[in-house]
Amino acid sequence: MTETDSHTVADRTGELMETAFNVAGEHLRANVETLTDPRDGSEAPFVLTRDGATVVRSDAFDAYRDFPLHRTGTASLTQLPSFIALVNRFKLSHSAIFASDDFSSPSLTAIFDYHPDNSAVDAAAFVQSMRHRASYAFPLSKEWQAWIGKDAKPMGMGDFARFIEDHIVDISADPADQFAKSSQDFVQANRGTLATPSKLVEISRGLQVYERAVIKEAKNLSTGEAQFTFDSEHTDGDGKPLTLPTMFSITIPVFARSADAFRLIARFRYRKTGEGLVFWYELWRPDLTFETAFNEALDKVSAETGLPIYTGAPEQVRA
Repeated sequence: MTETDSHTVADRTGELMETAFNVAGEHLRANVETLTDPRDGSEAPFVLTRDGATVVRSDAFDAYRDFPLHRTGTASLTQLPSFIALVNRFKLSHSAIFASDDFSSPSLTAIFDYHPDNSAVDAAAFVQSMRHRASYAFPLSKEWQAWIGKDAKPMGMGDFARFIEDHIVDISADPADQFAKSSQDFVQANRGTLATPSKLVEISRGLQVYERAVIKEAKNLSTGEAQFTFDSEHTDGDGKPLTLPTMFSITIPVFARSADAFRLIARFRYRKTGEGLVFWYELWRPDLTFETAFNEALDKVSAETGLPIYTGAPEQVRA
């Protein structure tokens, strides 16, 4: 082989190597393409490589923007006036509030970017993401939690007496003729005799005195009241019969930090067991009281925000 032929072969080898590298580069290079949704023409970018297609996430450029495309997040408020104030700050013409009337955990959720109604011009083009929200969990008052917590739960004489004493300030001295008509009807239908706060204090102290006594007799009087006679030899008491009225009423707030108190009627109950007497009370229709307090709160929110309120839960938002 001549010297000229040798150089020609060398030059050709470099050309072949360059071509091979270019082909390999073209094969490995990622290409950005777009996919079009045939339903509405929306386009989504994707990267095409030798391993397949990878969709470019819609939030890939968020870190490079001066401002986000949409408001997102949920503000959690702890007082109703603050919830109302924040709603008024961010509300739009199509904002909405959803109310959960769960007896144990009522709450409100405002969705600022909720969908417009179908009367809006081209409403389908303005479907919202529903990602900007505010929430408020109604705090139940300590009084409400205490009375609901012990409702219809039997207690020993001492425990029952101490519970009454601890919550004596909740007992109402109002006569039945000052009750709402439905409450008056309930008392009359059950031939109820209402206990005053002072009477309940007397009963509480009597039960504590007789806590370890042996009961001689328990009977229902013609008035509907229950009367108990104890063996005074086992106590420091004087052995006089202890009379228990059939009912009493309480006035307590449903929600914490609320100035509105609501009346509930409680019926006395007792049962004689092998270990002695057990006592409890049964609240009459506390669900109606809760519903009244909850609806009054909704009326306040509606009046001060001007937004529609829907009882229930909004649509789930995809992550």
